[in-house]
Amino acid sequence: MLQELYINNFVLIDKVTIKLCERLNVFSGATGVGKSLVIGALNFILGGRATSDIVRNGKEEATVIAKFCIKDKYMLDRIKKMFDTSAIEEELLIQRSMDTTGRSRCRLNDIPITVTMLKEAGELLVNIHGQHEHEALLHGINQLYILDDFGGIASLREDFSEIHHQFAEKTRLRDTLKNNQQERKQMIDLYAFQIDEIDKAQLRAGEIEELEKERNILNNAEKIYNTVTSCNSQIYESSDAVIERLKCVVKELQSVAKLDEKLLNLSDTCNQLLYQLEDISFSLGKYIEGFSFDPQRLECIEDRLNTIRKLKSKYGNTIEEILSYRNEVESKLKQISAEGTTFEQVDKELNMLSELLKQKGKGLAKKRLATAEKLSPLIDKELHDLGIPHGRFYAQITSPFLSENKDADVSNANSYGFDQVEFLISPNPGEDLKPLRKIASGGEISRVMLALKHQLAKVDKTPVLVFDEIDANVGGRMGEVIGEKLNSIAKSHQVICITHLPQIASYAEEQLKVSKFVKNGKTYSTIESLSEESRLEEIADMIRGSEKTEITMKQAREMLQDAKRKIKSKG
Repeated sequence: MLQELYINNFVLIDKVTIKLCERLNVFSGATGVGKSLVIGALNFILGGRATSDIVRNGKEEATVIAKFCIKDKYMLDRIKKMFDTSAIEEELLIQRSMDTTGRSRCRLNDIPITVTMLKEAGELLVNIHGQHEHEALLHGINQLYILDDFGGIASLREDFSEIHHQFAEKTRLRDTLKNNQQERKQMIDLYAFQIDEIDKAQLRAGEIEELEKERNILNNAEKIYNTVTSCNSQIYESSDAVIERLKCVVKELQSVAKLDEKLLNLSDTCNQLLYQLEDISFSLGKYIEGFSFDPQRLECIEDRLNTIRKLKSKYGNTIEEILSYRNEVESKLKQISAEGTTFEQVDKELNMLSELLKQKGKGLAKKRLATAEKLSPLIDKELHDLGIPHGRFYAQITSPFLSENKDADVSNANSYGFDQVEFLISPNPGEDLKPLRKIASGGEISRVMLALKHQLAKVDKTPVLVFDEIDANVGGRMGEVIGEKLNSIAKSHQVICITHLPQIASYAEEQLKVSKFVKNGKTYSTIESLSEESRLEEIADMIRGSEKTEITMKQAREMLQDAKRKIKSKG
C-alpha cells in the first residue's frame, strides 16, 4: 500500500504530507481547488512525463516522495528482480525531483535510478484510471485489452505479438530477396564498405581529446620552449639567477643566526626553498632537453583528425556513435548476406511462422471467447446494480477461427491476434444489442467502465488503484452504488479516489479535503485529513455547497451512518 505521499513545491502545493489508509481513500473539494494536483503528483512519482512547469513559481525544485509498504512476497520479489538487488525490504521509498531546467532525479531507497526504471516500478505498484478512460473504452483495441486482462491471457497475446514481429521481419527480408536482388547486392556492398571504412580507421574512445591536446602543444611549441627556457635561465643560468641570489640570502642569514637563534627557522626555510628551486630548475632542464617540435607529427595529427571528422559526418557525432553504427550495420549485413540464406529458405521459414501464428491465434480466439462468455453475465449483474435494471452486455468476438470452413489469412493478423472485440450493450428492454460506441450515453459509458473496473479489480495484482473522478457523467442517485463498488474493491486493494459526490465520499475510510487560498498575493492548495466532525461538515458542503443548514447536516450524518451500516453488513 501507499502509506505516505510527500509533496513539496509542486505547482500550487507548497508543502504537504498525505497519510493514507489501507482501504478506500477519498479526496474531495470544490471545483478548481487542485484535486487534480494529487493525480499529477502521483503520475510524477510513478515516472510519468513532466516539464519544469510543475515547479512552484519562485522555487528552484519540486519534489515528491512516496512511501510504500509491500507485504506481498510475489510483488516484492518482482521489484527485487527488476532492480537486481536483495536489499529491498517491505518499505519502499521512492523520490523524484525536478528543477526549473527540467532536470529530473530519481531515487529508490536512496539508490539512484532512471525515470524508465521508476516507470516500470510504478506500473507494478499503482494503476491510475484517469478521467479520459471513458472515451478510451469506445475503442476496439482497448476493449480487447480489457478482455485479455480479465481472462489472464495478456501473456498469450504478448507471445503472439513476438511471433508476429518475427513474421513481419522475415516478410520484409523475403520481399527484399524476391523483388530486388540487385538492391540487396548494393546493400551488401554498402554495408561491407562502411564496416571496412570504420575498421581501417581503428578508432579509440577518447582519441579525439588526446589528439587535440597534443595538437595544441605542437601549435604552441615555440612559445612553450621559449617560456620554459627563460624561466630556467632566471632561476639558474643567468648571472643574477634566483638561485644564486637566494644562496647569498641563505649565507647571510646563517651568519647572523649564530647571533640570534630566532633566525634559524627562517634560515632553514630559505635553504629548503633553495633545494626546491634546484629541483624545479633540474625538471625544467630535463623538459627542455626532451622537448622537440616535429612538423610531420603535427601533419599526422591533422590528417588523423580530418579522417575522424569525415567519419563523424557520415556515421555519428562521436566515436562511440560511429562504433555503435558499425555494429548495427554488421548485424544487418549478417542478416541479409548470411551464408545459405535464399529466397526459398526464407519462404520456408515464413510458412513455419505462418502456421505457428495460426496455432497461437486459434488458442487466443478460444480463450477470448471463453472469457467473453464469463465476463458478459457478470457485467449484466453490475449494470443492474448500477441503475440499468434491464441492461444487457456482451463482448462480441469476431475471428476467422470461430467460423466453420474458414481459413485464417495471416495477412489479416496484427500484433494482438486475428480477432476483433466489440462491446455490445442494450440499455433498455426490447432493444437489440448494439455497439457501445454508437448508442451509449456518457452516463451509461461511465457505468459500464465502473462495472468493468469492479470485475477487473478481482484479477488485478496491482496493489494500489487510483480512480480520477469516476463519477463523471453520473448523477447523485448512482453515487451510493459507486461508493459501494469502490468499497468492495478496497477489500482487496488500496483505493484512492477523486470525487465530487458526497454519496461516494461517505464510503471512504479516510477522507481528505483539498482547499485553495490566497496569501500575500500567492495561491496555495492544501490537503488535510478530516476528523469525524470536519468530515461531517465537508459532506454537508458537498450536498449543498457552503450554505450548510440543519437539514444538510442531518442529511450528511444520515449518509455517513448508512454507509457505515452497509459496509458493516457486507463484511
